[in-house]
Amino acid sequence: MKQLFIKILIFVFMIQTVVGCSSTTVTTGIRDIQASFIIEQLNEGKHVYLDSCIVWGDLDFTILNNRNPIASNLTQVFVERSITFTNCVFLGKVKAFDGTSGISVEFAHNLSFTGCDFRSEVDFSEVIVGGPAFFTGSKFRDMALFQGAHFRHKKVYFNEMLFEGDALFQNVIFAGEVNFLHTVFNASAMFQKVIAGGLMFFGDVRFDGYADFTYARAPESIFRYAKFNQRYDFGDSNINSDLSQ
Repeated sequence: MKQLFIKILIFVFMIQTVVGCSSTTVTTGIRDIQASFIIEQLNEGKHVYLDSCIVWGDLDFTILNNRNPIASNLTQVFVERSITFTNCVFLGKVKAFDGTSGISVEFAHNLSFTGCDFRSEVDFSEVIVGGPAFFTGSKFRDMALFQGAHFRHKKVYFNEMLFEGDALFQNVIFAGEVNFLHTVFNASAMFQKVIAGGLMFFGDVRFDGYADFTYARAPESIFRYAKFNQRYDFGDSNINSDLSQ
């Protein structure tokens, strides 16, 4: 009788453990994942954590069910779960903005893509990110769009990255610090009208294409050891930085 009681307790514990983990999608190891599977998990209210996966198809956050029509041509999509990708390869597009339909996405928690490889275009235009944002060590093989994005956390990380296509950061608002340390821009780097509430760190960054920081605003910035291999423009900017090499 005592052994039966112990077995029942173990069974109940196992059921509780499974239920307790059901709100999180955890995948590790090299395996193929369909982008549609990630959308399904978010629609079911699950956190997403993918490690060392290959993601097939376009990852389109604009089609999530949790949305709020604001006007006839404006809709806000809400992601209320944690998004974490580590060492993943995205073969399709990653999309969080649809300008034609007026759909933008708000990420309530963290948005993390560390050590990832984006093989196609990435569009995070007009996104709102409430938690930490990490793109450390990632590679953008095609165009990367962040125009009009708003990062509300005190620190955002774009360090040790590679932008092979155009990097578009016009009108981005960083509430706090932003770190681009050791990042390489192979094509155009557009930072017109960027606003940072804290330090903009571009230490040891390499700009191989045109770099535009016109009308940029920050209380402090660091461009120590930054290399500008093509034309650059800081006209009408106020970033409180010594741009000497």
